Amino acid sequence: MALNVYLVTLTSVLISGCYAGSRLIASLFALELGANPFQVGVLAGLYAALSLMLAIQAGKWSDRLGPVRPMLLGSTLSCGGLIIAWAFPSIQALYMSAAVMGAGFIFFNVAVQSLVALMSRPHDRARDFSILSQGYSVSALIAPLSAGFAVQFLGTAGGFLLFAFAAIVPVLILFGMRDLHSLKPEPAGTQRSSVFELLRDRPLRSSFVTSGLVVTGWDLYTFYLPVYAHGIGLDAAVIGAILAVFGAAAFTVRWFMPPLVRRWGEAGLLARAMLVAALFYLAFPFAESAYALGALSIALGLTLGLGQPLSMMITYARAPAARAGEANGLRLMVNHCTHFVVPILSGALGTAFGVGPVFWMNSACLALAARVLKRY
Repeated sequence: MALNVYLVTLTSVLISGCYAGSRLIASLFALELGANPFQVGVLAGLYAALSLMLAIQAGKWSDRLGPVRPMLLGSTLSCGGLIIAWAFPSIQALYMSAAVMGAGFIFFNVAVQSLVALMSRPHDRARDFSILSQGYSVSALIAPLSAGFAVQFLGTAGGFLLFAFAAIVPVLILFGMRDLHSLKPEPAGTQRSSVFELLRDRPLRSSFVTSGLVVTGWDLYTFYLPVYAHGIGLDAAVIGAILAVFGAAAFTVRWFMPPLVRRWGEAGLLARAMLVAALFYLAFPFAESAYALGALSIALGLTLGLGQPLSMMITYARAPAARAGEANGLRLMVNHCTHFVVPILSGALGTAFGVGPVFWMNSACLALAARVLKRY
């Protein structure tokens, strides 16, 4: 089973990396095509559009059919979305690609977290989720770096094609892991409760709200940093390197998460990290060199890097066991709802006042997340 955890994490690294890398390439390509910040914001929102609509269904399918089939679907859709962007170089094709990529990512991401929970023995679950979390950090490290150099040396079309090949590899890996195909949660009973029952649970509901605000901080950073860095004259390879050091910092801090959780608890640690991240976001519009942006990216990686695993752990701890996939899907739906609305609003804000206020809005979102965590 230990080998299986690493192989499953590898599939997650590939799909998450394709998702993150395509976002960077798409934003840079949109700018090349003459898109303004509002259009880039719409593009960011479309990555979340089908994710928003399909998240709960993805969780239900994962609970009912087992997680492997939704993972196969997600990998196939991700590859298809990248092929669209490669084959049709236009803003309209980027919009379609973003929507398909978002659908593929939500099916895969909900299911892979359920799969790790199901394949793990109780005393190994914390370790296995830590391995999966490190995988997300690895993808955050290598995806922007790979995307930046792919654009630099292969062009945007070549970058999309490179990531399309990577997106289909998880299908091959999963077909070779036949022992995982039969895994699914034990049914809770004959009567299926409404999703609104999950929302009526106040601690669980607060974890959904907090997760949406926390992930927005990460999401808008990865999408609007390229816009800001491009505006001060940095090239694609440098932008990719800046995003990569953010991923490296997030990867590093997760090694120290267990003792920090023992000291402050999951919610307490997350609240502290988000408050510190909010302070760093205030400084972004004053950074006008690659070194300053790199230093701020490291600082944000050390704080925002705790957000994803902690919000995931909090949701799983508070959700009914037989509906963990559905609860995780609902959490991701809230995340993508925030992603869909906030980038469009921030794009309008950036068009009217510049990209700087977008970072300040991020600061406010993270401060609000810390407030909600302390209250519940």
